[in-house]
Amino acid sequence: MNNSEMQNILITGGLGYIGMELAKLYSGKSRKINVTVIDNNYYSQRVAQLKRWNIKFKQIDILDNDNLSEYVEQADIVYHLAGITDVPTVKDESITSHEKNIYNVGVIGTRNILNSLSNDSKIVFPSTHVIFEGLKTTEKNIKENRKPLPVLNYSKGKYQSEQDISKSGKNYVILRLGSVYGNSYDSTRFNIMGNIFSKITAENGQISLFSSGEQLKSMVSVFDVARAFMFVGEKNEITNEIFNCVNEQYTIKQAADICKKINKNISIRKIDKKVPNKGYSLSNKKIKDLGFNFLYSFKNSVEDFSNSLSDVDKILDNELVEIGKDNFIDDRGIISNFYVDDTINMIGYVESKKNTVRGNHYHPVQTQKCLLIKGKYISVTKDLLEPTSVIETRLISEGDLSTIPPNVAHTMVFLEDSIFLNLVNGEREHENYGMTHTLKYDLINKNLSELLINTYKTECRVCGGGLNHYLSLGLSPLANNLNDKKNNPNDLYPLDLNFCNKCSNSQLSVVVPPEKMFNNYLYLSSTSEKFKKHFENFAKELKKELNLKKNSIVVDIGSNDGIFLEPITKLGIKAIGVEPAKNVSRIANSRGLETLGEYFNENTVKKIKKKHGNIDVITAFNVFAHSDGLKEILDNVTKLLKKDGEFIFEIQYLLKTIKDLTFDNIYHEHVNYWCLLSILHFFKNSEMKVYKVKEVDTHGGSLRVYTTKNKNKRLHKSVNEYIKIEKKNKLDSFETYKKFASEVENVKQESLNKIKNIISDNKVVVGYGAPAKATTILNYFGLSDNEIEFTFDDNSLKHNKIIPGTNIKILQPENLSNLKKIDYIIVLAWNFYDQIKEKMQPVLPDVKFIKLK
Repeated sequence: MNNSEMQNILITGGLGYIGMELAKLYSGKSRKINVTVIDNNYYSQRVAQLKRWNIKFKQIDILDNDNLSEYVEQADIVYHLAGITDVPTVKDESITSHEKNIYNVGVIGTRNILNSLSNDSKIVFPSTHVIFEGLKTTEKNIKENRKPLPVLNYSKGKYQSEQDISKSGKNYVILRLGSVYGNSYDSTRFNIMGNIFSKITAENGQISLFSSGEQLKSMVSVFDVARAFMFVGEKNEITNEIFNCVNEQYTIKQAADICKKINKNISIRKIDKKVPNKGYSLSNKKIKDLGFNFLYSFKNSVEDFSNSLSDVDKILDNELVEIGKDNFIDDRGIISNFYVDDTINMIGYVESKKNTVRGNHYHPVQTQKCLLIKGKYISVTKDLLEPTSVIETRLISEGDLSTIPPNVAHTMVFLEDSIFLNLVNGEREHENYGMTHTLKYDLINKNLSELLINTYKTECRVCGGGLNHYLSLGLSPLANNLNDKKNNPNDLYPLDLNFCNKCSNSQLSVVVPPEKMFNNYLYLSSTSEKFKKHFENFAKELKKELNLKKNSIVVDIGSNDGIFLEPITKLGIKAIGVEPAKNVSRIANSRGLETLGEYFNENTVKKIKKKHGNIDVITAFNVFAHSDGLKEILDNVTKLLKKDGEFIFEIQYLLKTIKDLTFDNIYHEHVNYWCLLSILHFFKNSEMKVYKVKEVDTHGGSLRVYTTKNKNKRLHKSVNEYIKIEKKNKLDSFETYKKFASEVENVKQESLNKIKNIISDNKVVVGYGAPAKATTILNYFGLSDNEIEFTFDDNSLKHNKIIPGTNIKILQPENLSNLKKIDYIIVLAWNFYDQIKEKMQPVLPDVKFIKLK
């Protein structure tokens, strides 16, 4: 070849198993050299891939010497891979017509190449290890100078071509290939042992071993074969040589055992059937001495092959959010990898300014993949294939890959100036907008987008760490803000839970302004006899344990109507309540229970200290989860307490919520959902010390936490016991919360099926109770007065009001006797199920009492 001319590479049979891998290697050089593939087959996907690699393709049969010679004559290197690979392995499988075709293509086709090949050119030819199939005894590490003993026509043809090539006077290299394995595009051959075993491994199948699997095999990866071809083809000093191209030597049983280690679900069966011989192995010393290294192993190939053939996990959620894997980090920065299953035919580069919105559409066919490389946005989604689905929100941060399946409506609300890459497989022509590419769907309006921009939390309020979304209960009205009449419009806020990997905290993504929830509050603690008894017992317990005297002072944060102030005051202890709901604080004061009608903030602390000095004990019952400003609360508690003062609070226990699936205890008032692990993290760097915990039976299961400013106070054994319990239940693992979310969705579907069956029988269904949890569960389930005609509640402040988002009216229990026949009562206040049933069963003996979950 003249140095000024461009080199010409010809690959015959280039659409085949080895040919596509060799073409891929040459795609790295196809800008500077001419690479041509010829094949008598035509596979559109493979041909299209060659075009993308800048490799020419011609459909020519190597027996068509007239058309073949033109390309062979121009070639500097001919990789002659063309041949029939679907060949019999024993004489009994031979068919005369097929055998003749194998011979013609293999032998005559090779002679056609040799006849047209220039004397300055080089031919690289794949022979096979089966030319030694006639061996009577097992030989190991057979060298290239061992005389072949072919038996079947395929091996005889290969050996004949070896002789023809070596006698041609042309420059040649012959590679005797071992049993080739590995997954290569859609050209992978499944008639060879390594790939058959890989397929069985992926499908949890059964491997059959003939003659106990004692037959010995030399094996080599298709990727190493392609590398070896290029290696010997391009080295001018390698000429007129034969090399064994094998890497590993295994018995069939050893190969099966490797598969079994990779997938324990496969089975191995021994079959008493003879094989032609016990096998043999070839030495690879000669090619390795030239500097060629084998890079791929059978074990790795089976793993990769098995993964590629295994079922792809369906995206069951609205959106899959992933971060990069297999990171490489050094002082220059980070390289992070994202593995994409789908083909990509376009990458869109998109810039979006802070506080802007994109989306409000869905794709009926395409999967949307977005890699955020700068900024932050809120992803809002809704599954259009599920009639009862809710609107979900999740935070997408820099470096996240978001995958949204077809028929999921989605919108992006940008919290920062952002840049993302849209990875597309499919049509992107905008003149087809509304056909196959994108369909409009008004998922959020301007009010909701502004609400998200102004209220969405982007970091953990306990430790400042990042958040992982796990549960969406949809857009929900405020739980205790009951309506005065039906069809009242309600402000809707996302009810989504997120987990912090750093401190195991769970929190809502949106914080509603507290004045919208607490300025006029309709929840009264004292309507529950169970709660009254609970606080009476605790008051006695507290006085005894802390040795409280008449000059001791207790401050109760979120004191409601004085349910704890009353029993502690009756014990002769000074008690002060802090209750921001004006209407409720007035009720407490009217009962002679000193209550400040304000939020517990710095001004309140100053006011109390000025009048009473520092306080002995501060309590907070189920309100420590109410505030977004947790650190401010703790600072104010610390300022108000005496040097050895105690802060004791109760929180709904997240472990119980998860175990008992009490997800309807999630509503906007509770912005934080605690476990002991997150509490300990929160108090870690404060002036307070957690010294004791106790589980109590309120709100479906709560945890009472005892903290003190006295850092020398002895640690109670309960702290370490509950740490062990929480770690045993994996409350520090995100997978626990994903499982919980899945179980919640299952409860929803089962409950809706139950109600649907009841209603289909024309039964009359009403509710009992209108707690905050009822707003959550009814709106999440999508239930209204169409299914539940009305409900009853003991709290007079709620009578004749409407549960928001449902149009279900709340009546006083006395109305029951005046109503028409009732078939079912759904106890919405399920934590009082036994008491309600015991109370109402005598009045309504024929009614069936049920829970929604």
